[in-house]
Amino acid sequence: MKLLSIAAGRAGLWAGLLIASAGLVCGQGTVNPIPLDTPTNPPRRAPVDDGAAACSAGECSAEESLAAALRRIEQLERRVVEVEGEIAPLFIEADRLNEVGRLDDPGPACGSDLCVTAAPLASHYVIYDRGWTLRPCSRQRIPFELKLELHHQFRFTQFGARGEPDPDAAGNPRDISDRNDFDINRGRVVFSGYAFSPDLGYYLNIDYSTVASSSILPLLGWTSFRISDRLSLYMGLGKVPGTWEWQQTSRYTLGVDRTMATTFFRPSISAGIWANGSLNDSLHYTVFAGDGFNTLSLRADALDTNLAYSMLAWWEPLGDFGVGFSDLEHHDSFVLRLGHGLTQTQNESVIGEVPNQEGTVFRLTDGTRLTEEGALRPGERVDEFDVWLYTVHAGLKRRGASMSGEYYCRWLRNLRGASGSEFQSLFDHGFYVQSGAFIVPKSVEVFARGSYVTGKQGSGDEVSAGFNWYLFGQRNARATFELADLNDSPAQQSRTGYVAGGSGLLFRAQLWTFY
Repeated sequence: MKLLSIAAGRAGLWAGLLIASAGLVCGQGTVNPIPLDTPTNPPRRAPVDDGAAACSAGECSAEESLAAALRRIEQLERRVVEVEGEIAPLFIEADRLNEVGRLDDPGPACGSDLCVTAAPLASHYVIYDRGWTLRPCSRQRIPFELKLELHHQFRFTQFGARGEPDPDAAGNPRDISDRNDFDINRGRVVFSGYAFSPDLGYYLNIDYSTVASSSILPLLGWTSFRISDRLSLYMGLGKVPGTWEWQQTSRYTLGVDRTMATTFFRPSISAGIWANGSLNDSLHYTVFAGDGFNTLSLRADALDTNLAYSMLAWWEPLGDFGVGFSDLEHHDSFVLRLGHGLTQTQNESVIGEVPNQEGTVFRLTDGTRLTEEGALRPGERVDEFDVWLYTVHAGLKRRGASMSGEYYCRWLRNLRGASGSEFQSLFDHGFYVQSGAFIVPKSVEVFARGSYVTGKQGSGDEVSAGFNWYLFGQRNARATFELADLNDSPAQQSRTGYVAGGSGLLFRAQLWTFY
């Protein structure tokens, strides 16, 4: 009843203002003041102007009547503001009471503060939850959420080449330059959330960089559907899983970036469908079917008709291993991760003299592209081949110390040239091992890493050491300094800093921030 009474009083005040204004517009010399001591108004009221009261008795001129009316209007306007301040909490409280029982998992502050005090009709509130999040007050009533994240990897790279590099397997000379530069290796603007239902998610990752061939491009993007707590399906542009270090985000590597061996063997990004799931609390898996081994920048007319298939499965028997390779969480007891992966695809020839674009990402163990003319036989080029990649990995963490590694086996089979000639199958293999320990808990971590790749065309290796500084005791801000000694690198990628055939000292210092 109090709510209805105050609402009626508020309506009366506005009606009074309209009447007073109408009187002035129509040229009336006097305006009778509107009494506030009506039953519908609260006892508190603005003081009545004496001039207005006198004019109401006909004791003043038209000019004085007009001035008194204007003063009265100002009083009424102030009273309207007062009444609005009194009535607003009641509307808000009514809206809150109407929502009781319907706020499913609203968040710690939604039901108590943000959604209640914002406005009677508030549908969303803004909160920081690993990114700036526009979150609904009720997931059932308004099932739409949007999160914005910014990721930024700023790096200084210095490389000094050692000696003259050998020609590649095709006999082509290599030109390897020294480096001394600053770059944005990875910058990301990430949008994520859900629509229509918390089970229907979306994700969009826009990449910006000063080292990639495209300064700005859509890197990852998908729609997901959560079938149960143990199974979710994804459709869009995603990672071909294949290997552990590749599956983990580059924000969580132990050193500056992924190792040389991972850069050489790993698959990349492709459009497809995949599932993430778990059989129980310790057994997890990802299965994927997509366009190819690495088709991020390719369009439909550059793809063959064969799909790529990949899976990664792992077991955490001693409890949750956590993300990444560092034990920033400082597990009190040992946690263990054991897993393996398998990736398979076929690459077919294309019409004309241009080699299969899908196949250009594969390199021999001396760094020569597999599809380079003369790579396996003078004057001939590989146009068709099958790829099988099998990996096994293990990781261990305890009290700020960690150790991890992964072994790679790759088979290139059914190799054929443009003329129909056949080549001998190739088997390449390699590994990385790495270990770290916090010398200042949850702040400063020292580490050492090494990786090795070998095959018929040659071998390459790296050894490195450095330290991480977690600026605020969490992964969101990490400075890393690493010095690596490279010998005949078989890998090449602009983001990691490896150059095919390169030998020398590679120093990298960077700051990762994401929020």
